[in-house]
Amino acid sequence: MEYNLTDASIYTEFSGINKLKLAARNSSPEALNEVAEQFEAFFLNLMLKQMRDANLADGVFDSDQSRFYQDMMDQQLALTLAKKRTVGIAESIVRQLKHTVKDAEKTEKTEKTEGLKPLPERKNFDRLALKLTTDIDLQPSRFKTPTDFIETMRPYAKEAADKLGIPASVLLAQSALETGWGQKVMRHQDGKSSHNLFGIKADERWSGDKVKVASLEYRDGKAKREVSEFRVYNSFKESFDDYVNFIKSNDRYHSALKNSNNGGSYIKALQDAGYATDPEYANKVISIINREAI
Repeated sequence: MEYNLTDASIYTEFSGINKLKLAARNSSPEALNEVAEQFEAFFLNLMLKQMRDANLADGVFDSDQSRFYQDMMDQQLALTLAKKRTVGIAESIVRQLKHTVKDAEKTEKTEKTEGLKPLPERKNFDRLALKLTTDIDLQPSRFKTPTDFIETMRPYAKEAADKLGIPASVLLAQSALETGWGQKVMRHQDGKSSHNLFGIKADERWSGDKVKVASLEYRDGKAKREVSEFRVYNSFKESFDDYVNFIKSNDRYHSALKNSNNGGSYIKALQDAGYATDPEYANKVISIINREAI
């Protein structure tokens, strides 16, 4: 059976990834090369992301929208570069998988000859190929547009906002600013998402999983990169739930909750209480609310 895997070279085409998984399950030789290229693309995209994040300040024309489309371009660029085999990761994976398959087939043949119970058909290939196409997030972001992000987060934002007595639009805008509309959610080195939507750091009160990330902080009016540990959640809903607990359990944010009826007043009071070091943090959140009409 033949599989048309050309769609897998377009990062927004999920059907291509599904075809790739099906081909891997059926031990398609074509899938072996495609899996390797997808893995190399994943690595290249992480490299591009780190290069982008290394900027110490935003450009004159930078905005949430421009960064969103920049991420889209980087994801497609990574796939294109992987197709050209520019780094060599794909070749190494192909060699390793081929070697594993040959060993499995040799062992299976030997055991059949000696009358032993044969191995399941080419399970080694299936397991390794499927691990690359399933465990690794080949799509660095699930959100194609800001609207996708808003509609996905809206139910969680409304539930959390009701608990705090603030407009849900504030939490949607705040999470959009912190993550670049879901495109820059902090991740582990293996690509696993932290689901951290609000940039909450892992201080001594946090006993859960952590991720170490370089973030842009403002000290004495100057922007600089600092490496800090941030909280990790199992889902976006957990991130919203923890945000509620974080705000309610910190005395310094009680003044912000007194201004909860007005979203602008709340976010300004939150900034004044030290939630973020960016002096324009509140203005950026308010700008997103007004611009996107969320």
